[in-house]
Amino acid sequence: DTCREMARQEGLFAGISAAGACWVAQQIAARESHATIVFIVCDRGDRYLSTGVFPA
Repeated sequence: DTCREMARQEGLFAGISAAGACWVAQQIAARESHATIVFIVCDRGDRYLSTGVFPA
């Protein structure tokens, strides 16, 4: 779900590893109200086109 949210809401066509990092960053951000949260987009979404992560 996070892969699709990143693509739809932020325009980031990223893969599963990046989506995992984003999800963790969102969880930390929900707990820390005055923190700056950074994560690295460590893969591309094109590698996952055939997996069903990004439906047509």
